[in-house]
Amino acid sequence: MNVRTGQAPPSRLKLKYLQAVAVLDETHSLTKAADRLNLTRAALSKTLAALEDLLGVKLYERTASGMVPTTFGRTLARHARMILGNLRSAEDELRDLMNEHRESLVVGALFIAMPQLLPQAIALLAESHPRCVITVRESGSFGLAAGLHDGSFDLVVGRLVPEYFRSAVELEPLFHEDLLVICRREHPLAEVPALGWRDVAGYPWLLPPKESPISHALQSQFLADGVPGPGMIVEAFSVSLALGMLQTCNAITVLPSRLAHALRDKGDVTILPLRPPPLPAPMGVAWRRGDPLSPLAAAFVEALKRCASASAR
Repeated sequence: MNVRTGQAPPSRLKLKYLQAVAVLDETHSLTKAADRLNLTRAALSKTLAALEDLLGVKLYERTASGMVPTTFGRTLARHARMILGNLRSAEDELRDLMNEHRESLVVGALFIAMPQLLPQAIALLAESHPRCVITVRESGSFGLAAGLHDGSFDLVVGRLVPEYFRSAVELEPLFHEDLLVICRREHPLAEVPALGWRDVAGYPWLLPPKESPISHALQSQFLADGVPGPGMIVEAFSVSLALGMLQTCNAITVLPSRLAHALRDKGDVTILPLRPPPLPAPMGVAWRRGDPLSPLAAAFVEALKRCASASAR
């Protein structure tokens, strides 16, 4: 439909246009997008020009650094990803029906859910759904919310930060927990009975990216104690990288209490006597409001709730 005149029928917004916009939004490059779509650069440019002519608006600015989406381009790309995601889900479900009803589910998850909660829930799910395909993709809180809204994920497991999740989402809290500060057992501070935040600021820290709730909480604590913060910070969503750094240098990190206690009980780490501020949001599971959960998704939500409840005892 022409945005300005409202004249063109919706059927003229072809699938190839949606695919072009979705891939351009990922690559910001005509050449890379054309390669992904198995088109020539000229053919993709012609497709984009035809789409802009159809809608009556400019979708991208051609700059020296690449294709920069306009407000119209970002809006169309978001809807294109959602539509293409729904089409992929439809294809998967139809394929499942033809292949002994093998159900599928795409789950976005925060890195801290990977070592314990997700494996436990998937194992429980396997008892009732032995023939299914679960795809798990790791992301931060903001990426989880964005992926849920645009249809990349069927549901997400992570921190239910209110400002990330809009009202069109169902939120199911699973549990609240504190943060704990950890280091390797041979760390110079491992046997110190009392510590302040200034004592740990001089060591390397591994933290999630600065926009994450955990990093926000920690930076707030340093500031509250009049400490500028750690000198060296490595930002990453990875428990395995955190453990690797702890074992190879005198790095420090923070983890949710359940995971920190599990690692301590295995003898991997020591918990330092420091108390970060509480996290602003619980761990939970979320899905799009108005999109009925598939039987597999509903069973997975129940498995998550049961595992969260059992581990709290």
